[in-house]
Amino acid sequence: MRDQLIRGTRYFSKHREVIILGVLLLFHIFFRFYGFEEKHQFTWDQVDNAWAAKNIIVEHKFPLVGMVAKQNSSIYIGPLYYYFVAIFYFLTNLDPIASVFIAGITSIISFFVLYFFTKKIFSEQVAFVAVFFHTFSTYIVSNERVQWPVNFLAPVSLIIFYLLYKVISGNQKFIPYLAVALGISWQLNFTAIFFFIITLLALPLFPRTKATIKQMLIATPFLLVFFVPNILYDFQARVISSVSSYVQDYYHGFHFLRMIQLSKDAFIVFASVFNYPVFSFLRFLLLPVFLLFYLWKKRTMEKIKLCYLIVLWFLVPWVVLSVYKGEISNYYFILTEPLTLVLTAYIVLWIYNRKFFPAKLLVGLGLVIFAVVNIRQFFVPFYRSLAYHRHAVERRMESGEVIEFSQYDPESYLYYVLNRYATNDKDIQE
Repeated sequence: MRDQLIRGTRYFSKHREVIILGVLLLFHIFFRFYGFEEKHQFTWDQVDNAWAAKNIIVEHKFPLVGMVAKQNSSIYIGPLYYYFVAIFYFLTNLDPIASVFIAGITSIISFFVLYFFTKKIFSEQVAFVAVFFHTFSTYIVSNERVQWPVNFLAPVSLIIFYLLYKVISGNQKFIPYLAVALGISWQLNFTAIFFFIITLLALPLFPRTKATIKQMLIATPFLLVFFVPNILYDFQARVISSVSSYVQDYYHGFHFLRMIQLSKDAFIVFASVFNYPVFSFLRFLLLPVFLLFYLWKKRTMEKIKLCYLIVLWFLVPWVVLSVYKGEISNYYFILTEPLTLVLTAYIVLWIYNRKFFPAKLLVGLGLVIFAVVNIRQFFVPFYRSLAYHRHAVERRMESGEVIEFSQYDPESYLYYVLNRYATNDKDIQE
């Protein structure tokens, strides 16, 4: 028995990373796929994506632009996500169950991106804790079970962060990769503009060498290629005029009071992941406490550059949205999600690593409570799901009702798909 225990301990020590990551991945997959259609949303954005996939697959209409970036703005994101979605709808024969798989696979990509890039920037331990929060957080689970391009923003955000960090640390060869990541970000949501502003603010820290200029010239076409479809679509005076008018209408200038009002939103991811009233004020301590702990003993130029980049990640969306007078949604700050998890994980480990047993006990107990509370919240019933709409359409079809086409009505799309199946079955029988 003793020998088996020793061998087991040695095996775990040797394969610790794979075992821990594997266990977390199993929990991750369970929370993202359990209940399948019954816990999956199928509304406005998902229906829009479904019709776009249908147009690509059935009608062979290949869009030059993606979803509208903001209603009444005449601004569109790139079309790449539509083509990504079309692959899954092709494999499921247009059944919206594709939406469930897209959301699930996107979340798995986020899982690995968070782990591997956090490990590269900080450490394996920080990566494990960050992934732990990401896996069990009901807030993140709920968001990642909704299929839409915004779900790719979090992993892309961390990738852009890492690439920018490598560049300002003196690795010019990463500039073309950064250009590609920036181009992809515009295919996801209009809040990708934050990444471009952050990059501009990081430019003074780029290596001032001929190699940097060379890499920038190489990177330029890689970036522009992602905007070609939009340019072809938008190169009309009336569209440009409409966009300009939208910007003028919703820009009200910078007001410090407005920025203070948005301070809660700037750190809303932390408040949402750790959704306990007693911890609400801690959102404002996240950044200063991390900076204090991270620079506690050793302050190198590399660490200071990293901190500068982290501050930009939270400050830029906060300031930019302070000059915007339109409606602000929580997901506008989703680019801060991975760093929120990483900074929190770093702080938790910093406390755990103190030579003070009560601190270790408190951290361990806190992680267990976090997992238990979020697991309980996960099993709360979900309404108006894909399964709900599917059953509703089946009942309406059985009664002989015809559902008219409606661009954003989930039951209109499901009626098209189910009616298409019925027609195909009839043709086969004949």
